[in-house]
Amino acid sequence: MNDRNLTKEAFEYLSKSDEERILYCKKDHWIGYGSAVKLIEILEDKFLDPPQMRHEGLLIYGDSNNGKTAILKRMYELHKTKLDYVTKDGEAIYEIPIIYFQAPTIPDESRLYSLILDELCVPQKRTDKVVIKANLAKHYLNKLGTRMILIDEIHSALRGNLNKQRTFIDDLKQLSNSLSLTIVLAGTREAYSALSIGAETGSRFPALELPRWNNDKKFRSFVATYERCLPLKEASNMAENSELLNTLFYQSEGLIGKTVNLLKKAAIKAINSKREYIIVDDIEYLPKL
Repeated sequence: MNDRNLTKEAFEYLSKSDEERILYCKKDHWIGYGSAVKLIEILEDKFLDPPQMRHEGLLIYGDSNNGKTAILKRMYELHKTKLDYVTKDGEAIYEIPIIYFQAPTIPDESRLYSLILDELCVPQKRTDKVVIKANLAKHYLNKLGTRMILIDEIHSALRGNLNKQRTFIDDLKQLSNSLSLTIVLAGTREAYSALSIGAETGSRFPALELPRWNNDKKFRSFVATYERCLPLKEASNMAENSELLNTLFYQSEGLIGKTVNLLKKAAIKAINSKREYIIVDDIEYLPKL
């Protein structure tokens, strides 16, 4: 009987070995907390935009390790490649409505188009000229019905030579215009600063900040929800333990990525200790030497 309201999968794992439960604790779990849900709703709305002359994109920015990647990957999982039908000769006809990739580490047009072609599973010659790759990418983005491109760690491509940065951003805008698709960027404050330089670029990629947590009821609610995903045999009741919550918040610095990593490590310690519930001493990012 699941009287602790664990998720169905976590409850099923209670009967498995310690090793299997530890592997499960290491998995990522989507938790639909307030800001994340609102951002997914915004992305869904943009995904459904009809073709138009000037598609407005989006920049999601904030501190590293604060959930931006998880939100982009969630959106990708909701709309990734789907098989539409199979023709008489057995050929699969499919769409790739959305693609996700991490930005190149420099503002390099050739690398940008190579990454797009990789996500579309299109063979390419890495040594081809930029114009060849660009035309190939546009052809297949159109053919495969791509409606949204998610580019993570965009700050990496907005460093160094300013002219190359402008060219890189212009390529993104041109892609969006020519194919009537939405481009969503995610990165640090560095990306926000770079994209805010020009009024036209700033209006093309309006920015939304993903803030750090405060030590409040929203944080407690997130921790309580995450506990439901942990296959521990005893209840930790973390949301009711102010000392544990304060320690978790202090160690995580209000970053959701660090919060989740701390909870994963704590759950594994609880299993290894045979205690089966999390205590304050389990909350540490690195073990003491």
